[in-house]
Amino acid sequence: MLIGASLVTRSLIGLATAFGPFNGRRAVQPPVLPQATQRDPERGTIRLVGQCAIEGRGRTAGGWGSDTWALLGLLAEHRTCLLSKTVAADKLDVLGDRFAGLLKATRAKMCDALGMPGNYGRVVIQFKGGTGYRINPDLYTCDVWQIRDLLTAAALATGPEKIAGLTAAVELYVGPYLPGVPHDWARHTAGALNRGIVQALAQLADLAERPEQEAGHLERATGLDPVAEHLYRRRMEVYRRLGRPQAIHYCYEELHEHLRARGRRPSSKTEQLYRGMTDSE
Repeated sequence: MLIGASLVTRSLIGLATAFGPFNGRRAVQPPVLPQATQRDPERGTIRLVGQCAIEGRGRTAGGWGSDTWALLGLLAEHRTCLLSKTVAADKLDVLGDRFAGLLKATRAKMCDALGMPGNYGRVVIQFKGGTGYRINPDLYTCDVWQIRDLLTAAALATGPEKIAGLTAAVELYVGPYLPGVPHDWARHTAGALNRGIVQALAQLADLAERPEQEAGHLERATGLDPVAEHLYRRRMEVYRRLGRPQAIHYCYEELHEHLRARGRRPSSKTEQLYRGMTDSE
């Protein structure tokens, strides 16, 4: 269950107010956290994390080709700037006529998900200023936006508010970003988001009150980054505190197998830690 999103929002807004202007500049306001626990009945949600689907007013649509999701992914990545037709055609590797058809079909699908007439396509994906496209944020949000907003807000918070923001972000991350989109830019952005979630899980492990919680966060983090040796070492140390020698062996073997598949071996630091924990058995 996602926890404390409204608490995070109130606390971070208070934080920004307390700091006030600095060096004559306007105070930086934290992003408004997405209400991840509640669906806005008036807005649709484009889901690109762990799945590819569009959720509208009482309906969910999906199952289309990868080009549709690649276009929506590009638009999601251009949240704060416009996506030009030239950039879109290059990133999607499509010619002008094909891009026009893809855009029209995607607009129609987004209209249908909201129960809007198909001729409202230019409203759901707007063409602004004669220069580029964007998702209309009044009609649609994206799960990746929500995750990034939560991570950004958590970075400004402390204590329970930080834990709540990080927890909400990692719980929204239900799988890889843009699954099945076969473009290098998609893989790079997916990797960056995955690294952000791994970092969030490591922070949650730092903030955990009980070693069982710490172990759980680290286990998920190494599941997302199976060659992060420093996180495996932390796992082994937590297992030692918990008195779980078999878990130490399993953790080391898990890392060893992942590294071997990549033609690598555990570092001397990892080997030394493992031997120090197990040689006396």
